[in-house]
Amino acid sequence: MKTDTLFYELFKLHPASLFELAGLKADGRYAFESITVKTTEKRMDGFFRRTDGKGAIFLEVQGYDDSMIYWRFIREIATQHEQTKSGHPFIAVILFLNKKYDPDNCPITDFKPPSRLIRCYLPECLKAIGDKAGPFTVLKPLVFSDKEKLPEAVPQWKSEIDSLRLPKRTNRILIELLENAILSRFPKMTIKEIQKMIQLTPLDKTVAGKELIQMGIEKGIRKGRTEGRTEGRTEGIRKGKIIGKIHATQRFLKLPITPEKKLLEQSMKELSAMLKQLEAKLN
Repeated sequence: MKTDTLFYELFKLHPASLFELAGLKADGRYAFESITVKTTEKRMDGFFRRTDGKGAIFLEVQGYDDSMIYWRFIREIATQHEQTKSGHPFIAVILFLNKKYDPDNCPITDFKPPSRLIRCYLPECLKAIGDKAGPFTVLKPLVFSDKEKLPEAVPQWKSEIDSLRLPKRTNRILIELLENAILSRFPKMTIKEIQKMIQLTPLDKTVAGKELIQMGIEKGIRKGRTEGRTEGRTEGIRKGKIIGKIHATQRFLKLPITPEKKLLEQSMKELSAMLKQLEAKLN
């Protein structure tokens, strides 16, 4: 999948991702489209049409050196306005995959407000967003440099996507886009290598898994404190933590949940062995 196609699919699926990446405040509802300027027969990377027809956002994704990028982009916007006879304000966004691709030679520096030009650099955009999960997570591989750390990063990216709790079809599309972004950044890798990293997400590294474990730990600690007179308070809390992980893993594997009372009756050694067997099933 080409990088342009990756952005096209992402913004078609979730137009609001652009606003979060570029730090824009949406002044209305937008629908993403791909349009062709007839005079130049140039298909723009992205066109966000305001659903009320009162404005638009033009997007250009740039991932290589081109000293004429600003001139061409402005020409295409002007041609589109001429063809549609639109007098509405617009926002022009150039998203550079790396700052080195910006020739910094824009011929027009002062657009009449509210029209404006915004330059964005993908690494800086993602850094500003931080660890926040969103559909734009699929873009993170494009700025990832350390291939050796991919086995750690890929499960985390998948976890961020899963935490959005999107419909299964949408989730599947985002995972596919994530796979393609990794292949785009590391073309020598195989899809099987990437899918293996995604499928072997450790339970305690996923957002859903962390939530389940924390719920189990809290319930186990409360139970352990209640049983403190017979078990010993510290021992009860230790058991509570292991029981929380056992229950979380059982839920993840869709296995019957062992009653807390039965688990509390077992020794720490027995609980640890049980957890170890469950974790083995995850792999």
